[in-house]
Amino acid sequence: MEKDVVSFYGLGSFYLDFNGAVVDGSDWVSRRALYLLMYLAVQRDKTANSEELIEVFWPESDPEDAKSKLYNTVYLLRKSLEKDGLPKDFIESVSGGYEINSSYETWSDWSYFEENVKNLLLDGNDEICVLEVENLFLLYRGDFFPALKYEGWTEVYREKLREYYLNLIEILTEKLYEKQRYRDTVNYLHKGIEYDPYRENFYLLYIKALVKLGRIAEAINSYKKCEKILKEELDVLPGQELKEEYHRIKLSRDISGRIKESMDDNLLIKEGAMRCDLDVFRKVYELELRQVKRINKSFTLITINFEDVKLNVSFEEIVNKISKSLRLGDVVSNVNKKIHVILHNMSLVDSGIIMRRFYELCDELQLDKKPEIEIKEIK
Repeated sequence: MEKDVVSFYGLGSFYLDFNGAVVDGSDWVSRRALYLLMYLAVQRDKTANSEELIEVFWPESDPEDAKSKLYNTVYLLRKSLEKDGLPKDFIESVSGGYEINSSYETWSDWSYFEENVKNLLLDGNDEICVLEVENLFLLYRGDFFPALKYEGWTEVYREKLREYYLNLIEILTEKLYEKQRYRDTVNYLHKGIEYDPYRENFYLLYIKALVKLGRIAEAINSYKKCEKILKEELDVLPGQELKEEYHRIKLSRDISGRIKESMDDNLLIKEGAMRCDLDVFRKVYELELRQVKRINKSFTLITINFEDVKLNVSFEEIVNKISKSLRLGDVVSNVNKKIHVILHNMSLVDSGIIMRRFYELCDELQLDKKPEIEIKEIK
């Protein structure tokens, strides 16, 4: 014969479920009776002796008065449970104390949560199913027994479970980031930072995910928030890895600003590609790569080598002519006698018209031979 199951929920507001009946004690006459039930639920695998219960709930009372209060509270607890549909024998008197009757099978969300997170931490997380971890995350509706946050006996449990919760966020967000679910990564880490604003590893991944989403200003502000909190509360500065990530993002934004300024200058002449130095060209290339990953489009990279070509005009004039033959949004840079070109948002197949323009330019310049051309589609 199967035992009746009583399920206790304490991660967030407390309640129990017995055969479909939900009991939260909100209409009970005695709040102390509800808190006693919560204590017995936590200690449900053993007997809570009377001295222990008195020490927890009536430490300032006279011993005889405290015993009387305990007996009265147990009576009210039983009556309240019976009124809500639980059996009379659910709270059992044993020698020297009380316990939840062992003839009933019990389950609690806090024990299930703790056990499963501990298993994840012990087993490693290489093969962890994200959906399984997300479901476990949903179980944590809030801190353990929030109604008793000022009671000493709940503090140890609360801090331990909160630490497991933060560890779970760390495991989950690393997996989500690997799967390129950057928006979910940000949302989960936002919750983690609310719980523990001092975890630098949360800020580091949070900032990286924001950058992947193109939310650069938020990433920079998040670093500054972390820096301020650590300085004001702990009198320390962010670690080296977090600082390096911040400076990398800031540098990228500064160079993006330079790129935009250069593009704005080009827009004034209403024709041709943007010319820039090699440093800016590399940054544009990195930005194009991110764009490819984000929206699954390609661009074309061309290198034109004039080293073995005899020129009838200056190399600078050739670079200018090639730039003017391209589109707004394309980018050109040159070093020595090589010209590097990015054809923005253009596949290799579509680049034929650009190549025709280039060959026409070679004929116009009457070169002794055509330069070497390397062309590659980046996708």
